[in-house]
Amino acid sequence: MTEKFIITGIKRVILIDKNEYKDKITKFTTPLPSNELILHLSGESTVNFNGKVLKCHKNIIRFLPKGEVNKYIVDRAEHGDCIDIFFDTNIPISSSAFVIEPKNHTTITKLFKKIFSVWVAKNDGYYFECIGLLYQIFAEIKKQNYIPKNQYEAIKPAVDYINANFTIKKISIPNLAKLCNISESYLKKLFIKKYGVSPVKYIIGLKINYACDLLLSEMYTIQQISEICGYNNSHFFSRQFKEYIGISPTVFINKYKYSKQNFNFLFINHNH
Repeated sequence: MTEKFIITGIKRVILIDKNEYKDKITKFTTPLPSNELILHLSGESTVNFNGKVLKCHKNIIRFLPKGEVNKYIVDRAEHGDCIDIFFDTNIPISSSAFVIEPKNHTTITKLFKKIFSVWVAKNDGYYFECIGLLYQIFAEIKKQNYIPKNQYEAIKPAVDYINANFTIKKISIPNLAKLCNISESYLKKLFIKKYGVSPVKYIIGLKINYACDLLLSEMYTIQQISEICGYNNSHFFSRQFKEYIGISPTVFINKYKYSKQNFNFLFINHNH
C-alpha cells in the first residue's frame, strides 16, 4: 500500500447486510468507479478479484482498486455484514486488491461504524468529518500496536476477562489489575500501548460495537439493547452511544433502514 496519498473524494458509505445477496456465489463484471475499503463485520467468504484470491472473515479489511474488472467473484461460506467505503485518491493506493487483519480491530470497527453513521445522518459538515474519519482509519491500519510478548502476556488475563464479560454492568479496573498481578497504572499503560485506549475505553468500545450489531439485527428495542450491553438505564446508554458513534441509537437505526432501502433501489435499478 502506498505510504502517502491524498483522499480526493468519498462517493458512498454503505452497510451491506447478510440478506443483500441471497446467492452463495456472486459475480461482478462492471469496472469499479472508485476504490473500495470494506470492513467485514461477520461472515466468511473467498473473493477472487482479477486473479488474486482473498480470504475474508470477521474483522478483515478488504481493499479493491478502482478500474477494470476481469474477474470479481465472491464465494460465501457464510453470509455476513460489511461496511463499504467508496473513495478516490490523487494517486493509486495499490494496483491490486489486498486484505488486512488489523490487531487494533476494536478501534477500526468503531471508526467504520462512525463514518457510516455520520455519512447517512448528513448533518452540517458531515462530508469533511467523513474525510477525517477515513484518514483516521488509514492511520490505524498503519499502526502495528506492537508490544513485547511478555508485556502482552502480563495483561492477557485482563483482556480475556473483558472480552468474555464486557456486557456485565461494571468491570472493576482494580480487580483487572489484581487478576494480572500488576498495578493499575501499569495495566493502563500497557493497554494504551497495545490498543491505543485505556481499559475503560476499551470496554466501552466493545459495548458500543456490540450495541451497533444488535441495532442492525432489528430484533431488539433500545431498552433491551441497553440491558443486554450492561447499562443501568437506556438514557445513559443513548448518551454514551452518541458520544462514540456521533448519532443516537434511534437515528442510527432509522438512517440504516433508509440507507438499506436506498441501496436496494440503486442495486435493483443498476441490474435492470
